[in-house]
Amino acid sequence: MRKMILALAALLICVGAQAGSPLKWGVKAGLNYHTVGEPTSLGMKDIVEAKNRVGWHAGLQASWQVTRMLSIDPELVFSRNSYDLSSSLGGGGIAYLNTIEVPVILGVRIIGPLKVQAGVNINVMTDSGAKGEKPTFRFSSSPQALGYLLGVGVDLGHINVTARYNGFFRKNEGSIAFNNLQTTDDLLKMRVSTWQLGVGFYF
Repeated sequence: MRKMILALAALLICVGAQAGSPLKWGVKAGLNYHTVGEPTSLGMKDIVEAKNRVGWHAGLQASWQVTRMLSIDPELVFSRNSYDLSSSLGGGGIAYLNTIEVPVILGVRIIGPLKVQAGVNINVMTDSGAKGEKPTFRFSSSPQALGYLLGVGVDLGHINVTARYNGFFRKNEGSIAFNNLQTTDDLLKMRVSTWQLGVGFYF
């Protein structure tokens, strides 16, 4: 999967660099607001509380203008998300998720530089864990393979601004340990989503 992602990045750069190519490419960065629904688990439902934190993302973007109104806008970004987890047993910490995201977006221009966006988002988790306070806190999470996104974008010459909602088709699963009480046999499940605000530049 990682080799495929690197190959995709190289392809975007090579094709976009060709003179007269309908594909343009650039870089982007922005903020994530990672939202976590109420954790649900038979053994931990009323024990664990999650609070949202602000993260960030950065990477490459491309745009292929299919028609005057329609474009296909793939991206390749690294995303850092985190949230606070606490327990009624007295423990707590900051859980983090590092992912490589490959959104494939369909953009439809509606008024002037404004366009609406919708698409799918392939997520590959590169790292996850937690920095916890005493007592013992541990967190692990399963990768989410496929999600969806909805948003709007504004193209202003070489600069573009996007605002999106990223969701997943399934709940995220993980395990947590507070005071040696661990959700080993009963995985903790959380509905995870992300609001993203990004600014990009096309070369």
